[in-house]
Amino acid sequence: MRITLVVAGAIPSRGYGGTQRQVEWLASELVRLGHRVVLIADPGSSHPHCEVRHAASDAQCRAAIPADTDIVHFHGRFLEIACPSLNTTHGFWPERPKVRPNWSYVSASHARNHGSETFVYNGFPVDSYRLAGSKTDRLLFLAGIARAGKNLNRAVDLARRFDFPLDIAGGARWRLLTRSRVRRDRVFFKSLSRRYRFHGTVDGAQKLRLLGEAKAFLNPIAWEEPFGMAPVEAMLCGTPALSTPRGALPELIDADTGRLFDTDAEFGAALAAIAELSPQRCRDSAADRFPIARTAKGYLDLYARLIDGEALP
Repeated sequence: MRITLVVAGAIPSRGYGGTQRQVEWLASELVRLGHRVVLIADPGSSHPHCEVRHAASDAQCRAAIPADTDIVHFHGRFLEIACPSLNTTHGFWPERPKVRPNWSYVSASHARNHGSETFVYNGFPVDSYRLAGSKTDRLLFLAGIARAGKNLNRAVDLARRFDFPLDIAGGARWRLLTRSRVRRDRVFFKSLSRRYRFHGTVDGAQKLRLLGEAKAFLNPIAWEEPFGMAPVEAMLCGTPALSTPRGALPELIDADTGRLFDTDAEFGAALAAIAELSPQRCRDSAADRFPIARTAKGYLDLYARLIDGEALP
């Protein structure tokens, strides 16, 4: 199959870039399966296994789409085109009208919140993640720290109430002064204790080390998370996730990979319960459910339906 993947942003991704990573990994897997892939991304992008065409605008993106492509899969720069196309949104915009057909989402709850049933879970190159040689007594919060929905405020409060040290990654501490709601929560001042260790934006070996060595991944989100890549990356490193049951998290966390909580009392019970979890079983469960191979298969099934003329509901 001749497949064109379109993403807003540069590949390979540095730092955050969850959508860009998903497209990069999907392209690699599709090529491995024998498909011809053209990747359209921001200037400066590259990929070792497929042709990359650069586009800095919608017009450039439209011009870069190969004339002989069988399907165009948009992950940003959603355009009206004549050939079959699939639109995957990774964000949370249920109020935006979907004027184009054939949308897919990244979890069942994500689809449901947008009035759809079509979804393909995000996937990961599971062999790139490994168990750490040992665990610390520290929990890890890894997300955009200035994004109120990620709820660093509650993570800081839980660490103080339940007396555990907390590693915080996803931005410099000063960024807590740049968002109005986060400023109102006074997270910057709450987190000045030596209990909290800030690591900035992490990637590569440092990120894997933090994920693998943590006692648990703390994810007290306060919004309808479309998927939640970082919790799954933690699970793939053998680290269980402790999360509020928002968005896709009840779909991601099973009995081997973590616990869900709402109240502080429920958090205390969940924190105690993860001591019984096996890092190897945690990793195995996540690797079985979220490999990039399964994601590619899910999208290939959708491509075939669209090429055959079906319209996604």
